[in-house]
Formats: sequence, C-alpha cells, structure tokens
Amino acid sequence: MPALDAVTSEAAAAADELERILGTHPGVEHCTVLTEVAPDGVPVRTAYVVPRRNEVVQDDGAALGRQYVAEWQGVYDHVYAQPTSDDPTFDIRGWLSSYTGGELSEDDMRAWLDGTVTRIKGLGARRLLEVGCGTGLLLHRLAPGTERYLASDISAGAVDRIRGAFGGQLPEGVEVFQAPADDMSAVPPRSVDGFVVNSVSQYFPDEEYLDRVVRQAVDAVDDGGFLFIGDVRSAALNRAFGAGLELARAPERAPSEKVQALVERRCCTGTELIIDPSYFTALVGRLPRVAHVAVLLRRGTRRTEMNRFRYDVVIRLDHLPGGAAVVPEWQPWERDRWSAAELRRHLEAERPAVLGLLGVPNARVLADHVAAELLARPDRPSVAGEVRARADAESVHGVEPEEIWSLGDDLPYAVRLSWARSLPDGAFDVSLVRVDGGAVAPEVRFPEEPAPPRRPVNRPWYGRVENLSPVKLRSHVRAQGGESVLPGRFVLLESLPDQPGGVPVDDALRSIQWA
Repeated sequence: MPALDAVTSEAAAAADELERILGTHPGVEHCTVLTEVAPDGVPVRTAYVVPRRNEVVQDDGAALGRQYVAEWQGVYDHVYAQPTSDDPTFDIRGWLSSYTGGELSEDDMRAWLDGTVTRIKGLGARRLLEVGCGTGLLLHRLAPGTERYLASDISAGAVDRIRGAFGGQLPEGVEVFQAPADDMSAVPPRSVDGFVVNSVSQYFPDEEYLDRVVRQAVDAVDDGGFLFIGDVRSAALNRAFGAGLELARAPERAPSEKVQALVERRCCTGTELIIDPSYFTALVGRLPRVAHVAVLLRRGTRRTEMNRFRYDVVIRLDHLPGGAAVVPEWQPWERDRWSAAELRRHLEAERPAVLGLLGVPNARVLADHVAAELLARPDRPSVAGEVRARADAESVHGVEPEEIWSLGDDLPYAVRLSWARSLPDGAFDVSLVRVDGGAVAPEVRFPEEPAPPRRPVNRPWYGRVENLSPVKLRSHVRAQGGESVLPGRFVLLESLPDQPGGVPVDDALRSIQWA
C-alpha cells in the first residue's frame, strides 16, 4: 500500500481536477469535491454541486410549495373517490410499498397500525386533535377512549369516508372537518390535550410549512399536553434507504455503477419531505413551551420500510408527567458489545438504577448503510449481487431493536430507544431506568452530540424544477476525459450549507444526510 501522504496528495490532485471539470458545465454554479480516505487507504470522493439558480425557484418558491401540496391533495381526492372498502375502519388502499410499487400487505399494515395506536394511547390524552386523518385508521381506534376527538384532512373525500363509516352521524364528541395541515384556525387555543399527525409529514412541501404546523399545534394543546408526530421519514437514513431499495430491485448481475446512479437520482430528486431529528430536538430552545423531545424508533418485528427507516417524535409541553432521570455515564456499546440476552443478565445481576448505552448497531438498517458506502467507493464490487453479499457479511453484529425493548416486558425497567443523534448507519442509543410499582417512568434527555451541523429538512419540490442531474454530471465528466477522477457519488444542493460557529464548510457538507 502506498504511503498515506502519497495517497492524500494524489487524492487532492484528483479532487482539484474534478472541480475544474465540473466548473465547465453550464448548469453548475458552484462545486466542492471532498475526499475521505477509507480505513483500507482507498480515497472516496464526493462531489457537492450547486446548480445555477432556476428563475422559477428564485422568483416563486412559495407558489411551488403550494402547488406541491395541491398535487398531493389531488392524489388523495382520487384515491378516496374509489368505491368504499369492505371494512371502512381499516381502509388501507393507497398505502404502497416503495420496494414493489404494490399495496402493503394487510398483516404489515395491521402491525404498523397497532404499534402506532399503542404508542399514542400510552401518552394518555382525553381530548385529541388529529391532522391528516385520512379515512380514520387512527380515529376509529382512538376516539372511543376519548372525551373529544377533532380530526381534519385536506381531502373532502376523506372526511366523507369517515362520516359514511358512521352512517352519516358522527358519535358524540367526534368532529371531522376539511382543512390543510397548516390551518388549525377552527381549533380554539389550548382546547385539546394531545395533537397527532401520523404518516403525513412526508407530504409537507418544506420546513416553513412544517414550522406552521408545529407552532399551531403547540397553541392548540393545553398545559402539560403533547404533540405526536409519527412515521417521519429519516433524513439520516435516506442514503441507506435508497441503496437498499435499488439493490432489492436490481438483478444479481446488474452493474453496480448503474445501481449507484439510481441511488443518486432517488436521493437528489425525492418527492417526499424527509426530516432530520435535529429539527425536533432544537424545538426545546426555539419554542418556550417545549419541555422535552423524544425521538423514538418505531416498534415491531416486521421488516417494513416504516419501522426500519422512519421514526416517531413525542414533544412534551410545559412539564413532564414522570419527571426526568439523569444517566450518570453514557457507555459506548462497543465497550462490552452486549447482546439483548447479555444485557438482561447484567440488569438482573447488578440491578442498576439507570443505564445508558450509545451507538448500538441496528440490525434493521446496518446492511443497507454498508451497501450505500460500498456503492460510493471507486473500487465498488462490480455487480449488485456482490454488493449485497458483502454488505450482509459486514453487518452480522447488528442488534434487533425489538429484542432490547422486550427487556421491559418482564423486568422493572422503562426501556427507551432513541435516534436523537441521527446516525447514518441507523445505530440507536438506549436508556433503561428502573421503575418500581406503577410509577410513571421519568423521561431521559438523550445525547444529541457529537452530531455535525446539518440542514434538517429538504424541499422535495426543488429537484423537479432543476434541469441538472447526477447522470448528466457523470456524462459531462466522462466527455471531458475525467473518467479517472469520477466521484463515488454526486450530491445536488440548493446552496452551500450554513456554517454556525465557524464550522468548516467541509464538515457542514458532510453533514447533509438526505443526498
């Protein structure tokens, strides 16, 4: 292997040449190439490109956001115009798998729904507001246990479906009305105990819209209540999701470079909002009433895209019902590498009051993350099947999250799994707090550092109005004789990221997780 300084010198020269070539493309406003040397000494290049600003984006971005919302409204108006389901309380048409394009199975949807209902019921609200209620999957299961249930949806067809499921006469205490998610003007301030928006945030157009929803929800919820924002697409795991998805679709002998091109396209031109947990954890400082934010992995043993790549957020307002517990020392999982069974034996033998573990490798996600890293290397395996095989072999030490949760089923511990640090390999942090009797479990403030600065929310409509694509950029580099300096991946940006506190631009660029 050549000396490290020789490798880095060559890598720097290649990065400079790539920046020069990309700078000659008429659609490129700015480009920066970063090179990281892998543990085995191989330089891995990433090209961050800012396209020349499209005048449509510059002049009327707000209108494009409104158009995006209107398009999703049209999609669901069409879905809800179809004949009613045999079971109007479990109408799952329109819930599609990204992997197959077909509808998710009834078993997968029941498991997803049961887990969501259980988590919301555990929060204890008697007066609930649900935004984006759809055909009432949650409403039919949560409303019977409440005094008042307000629900809205942007589609008039969804509202009609719910009314029809009750024979045209809603039960006492249940109100349903049509409104977009960012319009809660019909809800009086502090009139509910809890707010729910589940599997809807991916249809928001941008961070500004998300801000309006969160702020209005806080105003609607009474003292000591909560916001539940569920089934949120994770920005940190977007590359892993894209790699796993394209590899699942690819034939065994498909060239891996073509698979990587599809991953780049998916990451750069996604049509749904993806949110980094740092958006939510930052609310503690931004909104005075926010007392605590929990970023929770979703429960369940079924390997669906919902419980592998999405998360739930519980935002507590004003105060915490069970108070707060402090973890005296967060222990890196690497130190003892406990399996769930070994952790159980430790808890039974030592009976710690509080235990915190950092960076537990996630068996649900790890192989897809490894595959994304392999695809971005210049010496990537040549075909899709080889990428899959290597990724599986390198991820055997992953821990199944549900096995950790199960420790709380028969041990006197409140178990929480957190994605607050938003690690791109899906690793999670764990707190175990000993709880005696029927006491309300205290909350735990999970570490958010050392997370790099990151832009927390994408704008899914942006990629559709720009003409530049990774495929065009790759072709341009080849046409300019730059085959030898091609990057492992391209990342398209609206602009260079902010650099708070003097953070170097290189670190800020590396923190962009969704591309």
